[in-house]
Amino acid sequence: MRMHPSVAALAAGLALGTGLAIGAASEARADFPDGQTIRVVTPYGAGGGIDIAARILSSVADEHVGTRVEVVNMPGAGGLDAASYVHGAEADGTTLIISDYGPLITLALREDTPYAIDDWVPLVQVTEIAPTFVARTDAPFDTIEGFVEAARAQPGGIPITHGTYISSSHLPLLRLEQLTGAQANHVPTSGGGETVQFLLGGTVPVAVTTPATIASAIEAGTARALAVATAERVPSLPETPTLREAGFDIVMPVWYTIFAPASVPEERRTAIAERIAAAYESPAAQELAERARIVVRPITGAEVETIFADTRATVEATLAELDD
Repeated sequence: MRMHPSVAALAAGLALGTGLAIGAASEARADFPDGQTIRVVTPYGAGGGIDIAARILSSVADEHVGTRVEVVNMPGAGGLDAASYVHGAEADGTTLIISDYGPLITLALREDTPYAIDDWVPLVQVTEIAPTFVARTDAPFDTIEGFVEAARAQPGGIPITHGTYISSSHLPLLRLEQLTGAQANHVPTSGGGETVQFLLGGTVPVAVTTPATIASAIEAGTARALAVATAERVPSLPETPTLREAGFDIVMPVWYTIFAPASVPEERRTAIAERIAAAYESPAAQELAERARIVVRPITGAEVETIFADTRATVEATLAELDD
């Protein structure tokens, strides 16, 4: 996905600040690794949304976490390299991963990974991104129901673009087809930027992408959002219904969540989650998030565990039916 120039500049600035900001730790607690650097590993390269979310934490960590947080980008093998590294690290809570569900759920279900889904415990959900069904304004349908009806009437006849195969933008489409019997012509891309190019360039009439990548086209009146795959409507698209509102029971948000291996003692996981959540709630972190045009709302405890479990169940059901 191609970033807005201001977001790219923010990512670069945060990366520089991370390398310079080494401060004193706050009050010591036996259940928290005070004085030790916490490594937050990302499964993707620098500059993307997950990287920016991690660097926001890093930039405020000394004051609000009490320990330096170092961001480590470890792209490769669809997230397998990063997840394997964190899974194999010492179980003291100083090595964590911030990820979407691809490496920890989808990959673990599809590949022979050195970890299982149950080997991970979500600590803090940082933000949630809405997979968004969007059509060009000249498409022959202007609602998600209209798209489904058209895809039923013309099996395989309507091209729809999305990210890579079984990515977080592809899985909601697969689930929609499974629940409705619709069948579109899937056109994979390398990511959000190419997806929007295919849509606006006339290659396809409909796409699944994110609100940020399609916002300018919606504002310009060249595209319209049909539905979002989240439990609630998205603040940036208040008039766009959820898939559930349209009658399709699909909730498959893309979350950016910080995880610890389950082998880390529970008391330590809880202490780390509390401090990380407080750091993200700080005015400094919220200001950085606003500059990056992302909504940071930390979720911890039972709520984030439920989100993780619900996502796992939906992805498992989708992949199981896909393989049948």
